Amino acid sequence: MHRGVRQFLKWVGANRATLTLNPPASNAELRALEQTLGGPLPSDLRLILTRFNGGELPVGKMLPVGLEPGTIGAAVRDYAQAVKKDFLDPELLLPFCQTAEGSLLAFDRSAGPVSDTWPIVDYYPDTGEERMIHRTMDGWCQTCVNEWESGDFGAEFTLDVYLRKGERHVSVEPDVATAYASVAHARKRAGMPEESMKAYLAAARCVPPLPWCDWEALKIAVLIDKRAEAYEASSRLAARAPSSAWEKRETTPLWVAQVVAPLARRTGSPSRWVRMLSQLEEAADEDERPDVHAIRVAIETGGPFPPLDPLREEPLVPPQPDLDAWFTAVKRSYHAGVVRDEDLLLEPSMAPLRERYPLGDCLRARRDF
Repeated sequence: MHRGVRQFLKWVGANRATLTLNPPASNAELRALEQTLGGPLPSDLRLILTRFNGGELPVGKMLPVGLEPGTIGAAVRDYAQAVKKDFLDPELLLPFCQTAEGSLLAFDRSAGPVSDTWPIVDYYPDTGEERMIHRTMDGWCQTCVNEWESGDFGAEFTLDVYLRKGERHVSVEPDVATAYASVAHARKRAGMPEESMKAYLAAARCVPPLPWCDWEALKIAVLIDKRAEAYEASSRLAARAPSSAWEKRETTPLWVAQVVAPLARRTGSPSRWVRMLSQLEEAADEDERPDVHAIRVAIETGGPFPPLDPLREEPLVPPQPDLDAWFTAVKRSYHAGVVRDEDLLLEPSMAPLRERYPLGDCLRARRDF
């Protein structure tokens, strides 16, 4: 038995009087489900089901064995219908827990032929979104127990609680991108841009990565003038990939080029940036390619960059004659969640502020939930 599963079952046993759990599943019930699904259950899940066949836990509702509504078999059937695949497809997700947020924790059976190597994804039936959230069932169990035994268990949800929860996940599974992404988001809201950037980069380095984390890291890196980190993030964003990958990156080749261009010029050694910009030029669509090309040429020759297009019809914070007052208004709007990183970096009306003020200072104020 894995350590995390042992801790999980020990905690459940010690707190059973306060939980609503079903009686254990029999071997016959487990075999019947496996036969229906056409394959074995992960041994850790199977072991847990022999101790209690579903029930209410602090993490959500563990699904019981069976095929009727509210069971593991029914959840597989519902997922098969949602993705328009055959119920017996061996690569369908295998849900085992419904979270309080309405998502389903499920084993990703497409990850390999051996059930005990399947990672756990968070699946949202309403949107169809899936993201790997735990490397193993053992990691999920250990993370649950760490959460339940922490001083934050049952506490009001705050920024600090959110940050500590992410840090606990990282401590258990230091190779899971979603853990770092939670930490990165919390640290950014806490006014810690350097630490947030590092966590976003860590999420982007994991296998599998969260591709949008490179864009988040790049924006921070440019705003606080971290050149090596900006180059790392932009290099991954510029890597050759199908157009669908850019949707996951949550940006465009032109935006990446526009964000890195001023920083690339400040480095004084633009050759490696030119290579990266060439890749962005190849990736850009027909409408964006001329502007990316012009940015690359400007870096090579020292010429002017092409003008930025306004992000919206009217600036969120209109220009003011008093630049100090304007910058103060921008910071206040950023702290309120109105102005975003893209505005600081790409809104053409803010060019006078970018020339005079370190706009990265906007990131250094705490923004509680």
